[in-house]
Amino acid sequence: MHKALMLENGEVKEGSIESLKKRNTVWLDFNEPSKEEISIISEIVGISENEINEMLMSESRPLLTNLEKYSVILMQTPVESEEYDTLPFLVFISKRKNDIITIHLHKMPSMEKIKNWDEKRKKNMFEKGTTFILYRMIDEITANYLNILTGVDDQIEKLEEGIYKENGSHKSMMQDAFDVKKKLIYFYKALTANREVVSAIEKEYGMFLEKRDLSKFRLLYSDFTQLIDLTVTYRDILTTTIEVYLSVVSNNLNVTVKKLTAWGAIILLPTLITGIYGMNFEHMPEIPWVHGYIFALRLMVFCVTAAYFYFKRKDWI
Repeated sequence: MHKALMLENGEVKEGSIESLKKRNTVWLDFNEPSKEEISIISEIVGISENEINEMLMSESRPLLTNLEKYSVILMQTPVESEEYDTLPFLVFISKRKNDIITIHLHKMPSMEKIKNWDEKRKKNMFEKGTTFILYRMIDEITANYLNILTGVDDQIEKLEEGIYKENGSHKSMMQDAFDVKKKLIYFYKALTANREVVSAIEKEYGMFLEKRDLSKFRLLYSDFTQLIDLTVTYRDILTTTIEVYLSVVSNNLNVTVKKLTAWGAIILLPTLITGIYGMNFEHMPEIPWVHGYIFALRLMVFCVTAAYFYFKRKDWI
């Protein structure tokens, strides 16, 4: 699926793939492109479909390179997914410097936000050219990272609050903690690589980027550095939280062992007495009872079952 926006007669209007042939500033955005669309992109930019598909693989490392007719920028963007927490965002800026093509395999809030800007703001962006459009896109991507990291901060706070709750589930807390830590690791790798791409843009490695706008990317470099520092800080806090949690679990286990030992001692006393005397007294009213044996067996099964469910409810077994 794709959408084209173009600047025409001082207004930002919807266009099509054919709009790339005009001299107007055009932004062509592909979200989850089909095989046919990948083939069209391949023909436009002058590289094979396999190369485009390889760059769109989840493990692709961010890069900046130049083709014959396009500069290529590949970055990792945040996404909520069961398998990955970052996915590629591919950008082509033409040699003519008046068209920009973006490709991503997931719906990007940052791109949707730009598309929903008011007409005046979009017009201002398009009038400044494709390099400025790229700058605004990366700026919104950093903002998206920050929003997600703010949510991570809230998750860590909840984990910290749940440490001392006796009714908390050990398995779910540890799973949540490791999920957050995994996300932070993905973010750290993506942010450090993205920062290198921004540094390469600022150093004028992009052949078809407007040099007058490159100084703006220095601010983005600082933003990525701050996001990296924030990610490292959250990861350290989470590591400490996990260590404290394991310490609390260990202390709780010691308390549980004390309880079991106490109950064992209580039960052991009458057992010891009956074991010594053998309960071989002359007058025992249950001895002639016909159902005494069955009653004793059922009593044992009942006690064992009750104890099992009690310990299960307390999460001791």
